Amino acid sequence: MNGVLYGIGLGPGDPELLTLKAVRILKDADVILVPRGKKTGWGAAADILNSALGSGLPIQELIFPMERNPEILEAHWNNAAAAAAEELDREKTVAFVTLGDVAFYSTFSYLARALEKLGNYRIERIPGISSVQHGAARLNRELALGGSSVGIYPLPENLERLDSALAEHETVVVMKIGERLGELRDFLQSRNIEKSAGFIRKAGFPDELMALSMENLPEGAEGYLSLAILEGKTI
Repeated sequence: MNGVLYGIGLGPGDPELLTLKAVRILKDADVILVPRGKKTGWGAAADILNSALGSGLPIQELIFPMERNPEILEAHWNNAAAAAAEELDREKTVAFVTLGDVAFYSTFSYLARALEKLGNYRIERIPGISSVQHGAARLNRELALGGSSVGIYPLPENLERLDSALAEHETVVVMKIGERLGELRDFLQSRNIEKSAGFIRKAGFPDELMALSMENLPEGAEGYLSLAILEGKTI
């Protein structure tokens, strides 16, 4: 009889946005796996946990490099899966936490896939509020209304691909902006839609940056952990 691995979405950053179910499972977990990177928001997960549930939690950090090499990343996920499997074989309850929602651009998917290669382990996903939902709420904007549609896209290498997205959807959410915020602003300016575009960075965190119009973004604003909400076709 093995234990169970829970993938838990912590929400966008505000500790008060954890679900009651997430809190209950985290309180009962024998081990809480927290992925951490030197420049990523992953390390913020421990701060959210401590703020919501207090200190003394059975946290075990998983250090991941800022690396795009798929072989290196796969090796790290395999090591993480082996660490989780060791606890599960001891009939422990293991929770892996991630920012936002556990099924939406989530690191948990990589761990689950690696664990499935090791055996028939019980895996459950506990949803959380995504940065898209919270960002729209903070910007006081609807994502979809009536018969309208919303498209969610990571910032494409070729920004002209956004033209078709804007023509197809009433609302377009752009994520994974990172260091290319300047490129996105240039694109929006060239289409004369920067004024109507909302922007939020680190939604729900104490150092949140929000602009109802991207025309009003301060100089030197960063795009890490940010999203933009664009107006597309009219209904």
